[in-house]
Parts: sequence; structure tokens; C-alpha cells
Amino acid sequence: MTDVQMPKFSGIELLEWSKKNKPVAFVVMTGFSTLLQTKSAFELGAKGFIAKPFKLAELLVIISGVLNEDGSPKPEEKPQTIVKYCKVSIDDFVAKPKIDFDVYIKLSENNIIKIANKNQELPKQQLSQYKLKGLKYLYILKEDFNKLVEFNLSLAKLIKNRTDVSQEKKMSFLKYTGDSILERTFVAGISEEDLEDANSFIKLTVSTIADSTENFELLSILNNHSEHVYADSIAVSVYSILIAKQLGIESSVTQFKICMAGMFHDIGKKEIDAELFFKPRHLISREERQLIESHVVRGYEILSSMKTVPAEVARIAYEHHEDQQGLGYPLRKAKKDQHPLSKIIQCTSIFVETINTNKAAGTPIVPSLLINQMEKIYEERIDPQCLQALKKIFNVA
Repeated sequence: MTDVQMPKFSGIELLEWSKKNKPVAFVVMTGFSTLLQTKSAFELGAKGFIAKPFKLAELLVIISGVLNEDGSPKPEEKPQTIVKYCKVSIDDFVAKPKIDFDVYIKLSENNIIKIANKNQELPKQQLSQYKLKGLKYLYILKEDFNKLVEFNLSLAKLIKNRTDVSQEKKMSFLKYTGDSILERTFVAGISEEDLEDANSFIKLTVSTIADSTENFELLSILNNHSEHVYADSIAVSVYSILIAKQLGIESSVTQFKICMAGMFHDIGKKEIDAELFFKPRHLISREERQLIESHVVRGYEILSSMKTVPAEVARIAYEHHEDQQGLGYPLRKAKKDQHPLSKIIQCTSIFVETINTNKAAGTPIVPSLLINQMEKIYEERIDPQCLQALKKIFNVA
């Protein structure tokens, strides 16, 4: 067993010497300040890692695992619970160095180890150095995601006359959400890594917000009202996350707000006859058009009344039909008066609507043609940076 940092002789040097002269299994004591050296120790064949400070019980578990490294379970052992992690940008920790959850790094596909303990403060200078050296992501437990994105689930407990959603019902809905991403999101041309990151984040976001009974009921109502509306909301969220990443937005807190706004942007449609949204545009009367456009106002009223929906999310959803020329609805807001993230939901909702229009007409779904069509119809009403990001996502010149 060795520490990484020692006087005169580092743990890495000891591992290198042992590997050449006297091979033996090593447990390495590590921490956030020795993160890169920990990766080196893993590559040199270290068998176990433990983050400082640690408890004796934790050490015994690590040593037991190393001594039983052939993988065969002991008779008295029970099957291990599968622990699920989520990948988060290192930028999240630069912005908020004091953490109230454990932090991990991924050494290989099946090897994730803890490198920082709950309530530890991560040094900003070191975070910046790691970022410069190419470290983009760290990992946390999925159950801690709501803490990272500052989504206060405890507020849901303040809502009276609610019952908890069964785990079975929630898992069924999450599976449906995942299926919708695969079935309804147009993915041709998007890199597999970017798509996987976006899909994982969407499912994690839905799982997190659905932990609030109020939010879950609202999502279920949206889905039951029209499968088309919920599927479009999922698609808007996926493309919005992809655009956000292209624009350099890596903060999980900001991405969560964008994703949640995309999920709920059409929530006001739940009170309008679903058949009206499938009616050809040229056959819609003025009164019907006014009724359709009223969904953003009603949506804002619904979201603003919910304790678990951040005010920014309600505002972004409210503005998704405003535009960059101040010609949108409901308020014809000038660009300078809109929330800076609204332009992303504006762009993606138009993109999804363009896809649906072409599908209904039986027109081939080709990214370059879709984006060209958007440019012709909306011209400068779409934010140029978002449009450029959309082109990069699909590799459109």
C-alpha cells in the first residue's frame, strides 16, 4: 500500500520499481490533487485505489477486493448492487469548487474510482490545470445529479395532497422517453459520441425532474394529451443540448435549464384540442390561430405556479416563439429583452417543426435541405450562431 505523494520517492516511482524488480499487488491512496498520477498508477497495474481521507471499513473492502482479484465470489458474499454514475463537465467544479457529494474519475470502461469526498473543496487552480491538460469530464453518482444542477426536490414535499409515483410507473415512463429519443429524433450525420452524451443527459434530466410527483404528472399529461407533442418536446431537448455544446455551454446547471425548458416548452398545448395541431396551416382560421398561440401564455402560467420549476425555465419556455427580429409572439419581444438561452429553444423548435412539415408532405428528411428551408423561410429571425451550430452538428457546409 502506498501514497502517491511521499518525500524523496513518489508512489508512481515505487510502482515502477516494483513492477521491474518485485511484482506485488498495490493499493494506492489517492486524492483530487493526485488525479493525473492516479491514472498513471492504474496504467502501471495498481489493483486498488482509495480516496483520502478514508475510514477503516472502506480500506478493508478495497484490500478484500484485491486479495480476491480472481473475481470468484466468496460463499458469504451477496451480489453487488449496480452503482450508476453520470458524466459531468469539469467546468461545473470550476464554478462551484466546494462539493456536497463524492466525485469520481473513470480509469477504464469498467473502473471508476472516487477521488474526492463529500464536503471537500476542490482547488480552482488545479481544476484549471487539469482542464488545460485535456481532462474534460469527471463523474458523480446519478442520485447526486439534482444537487449538482441545484434542482431542489425537497420543494416537492411542500405540495399537499400528492402521492409518490411508483417506481414501476416511473421506470416505464423513462423507458418510453428513451424509446422516443431513438424513434423520433432525426440523427443522421450526428457524431455517435455527441448523440450518446445528449441522450444520456436527456434521460438523466427526465429521471431527475420526474422525482417530483408534480413534474411527473405534468409530463404524463403532456404525453397522454398527444404523443406527438411529448415526442417533439424530447426532440427539442436533444437538439438544444447539442446546440448548447456547440456554443461552448458545458455547465450541467445551464444544460439542465435548457433541457427542462425544451421538455416543458409546449406544456400549454395540453389545454388545446390535439386535433388542431394536425390541421393544415392554410385551413386554420384566425380564431384557431389565436388559440394555438395562446399556449405559450398558458404554459408560462402553469410553469410559474410550480415550486420545482426554476423561474428561468418558465421564462425560456415562454419566449420560444419570440424571435431575433422582434416579430414573434406573444409579446414581439426585441432580441435584447429576451433571455439569452431562449434563442436555442427558438431555433430547435423551428427545426423540429420543419422536420414534421416535411414528413407530413412525404419529403425526404435531409439535414442540408431542412436547414436551407429554415433559412429561406425565417431568414434573420433565427439566431445566426444557433443556426451555424445546427449546421456543425449535421456537418452541413
